[in-house]
Amino acid sequence: MKRLLSMALLLVTMISSMAVSASAAEYTFDGVDNTDYYPSTSYEETYNARYNYGGTNLVDYQIPELPYGVLSTTQTGIMEKRVFTNLQQSIGGVVGNGIYGVTGSYGVSGGGSSVLAPGVSLGGNTTLLPNPIAFTKYSKDFCLSNGAVGRISIPAIGISRYYVWEGETSSSMSKGVAHFSSTSVWDGNVGICGHNRGAKYVIGDIKELEPGDKITYTTSEGTRTYEVETVTTIRNDDWSYLKGTSDNRITLITCVKDDSSHRWCVQAVEVD
Repeated sequence: MKRLLSMALLLVTMISSMAVSASAAEYTFDGVDNTDYYPSTSYEETYNARYNYGGTNLVDYQIPELPYGVLSTTQTGIMEKRVFTNLQQSIGGVVGNGIYGVTGSYGVSGGGSSVLAPGVSLGGNTTLLPNPIAFTKYSKDFCLSNGAVGRISIPAIGISRYYVWEGETSSSMSKGVAHFSSTSVWDGNVGICGHNRGAKYVIGDIKELEPGDKITYTTSEGTRTYEVETVTTIRNDDWSYLKGTSDNRITLITCVKDDSSHRWCVQAVEVD
């Protein structure tokens, strides 16, 4: 009896030993040897310096703290260094280093003077930034149903509903007047050219226009009326009148009779 009991105990001991060995073989995990794989994100440990809450730090994003209760302005882009129009006309009533993008901290203005959005006046030494250039890109979706960019009328010289075609080419001017492809088709400065004479569609009489004469321009976006502001001759390599503008205007260019070195240029500005 004692012998059987001893054998039973021995058998139980062997089974237990085998179970422990199998468990150890199946569930043993290796630890992570390189502890630097998960570095500390603490400011103090990372930069070996105390963090100065509410003040300037040696290593930081270099963005000034915004004091409680002071509004920043969404009109001045920090990176773009220009004013975003049609947004809020308020900068919280404070001018100084605490307002993002308003002072010279980001190179928006020199000499430490403040930069304000157009229409905002707080007194003192301020510099108004110009409005951004307006521009509408040409696309087939913008065109009228017949494929034209739009049409113009100039009552003072008898021009009525001349279609405007894309590209300053002979093909465009054989069907009406041509749109300078580098200029806007709606917002901003719309550049148009046409024949002086000797064609079905001519605009040579624009030289007879006077300040105050009206020009209408119709596109898929609607109709705008412009008032003549400038009538002049320019050199044939002077394209300054076609530069982009922040306001809406239209610029007409045609040849000068018997003078290939110059062009007639008329510029008109939108009126209500």
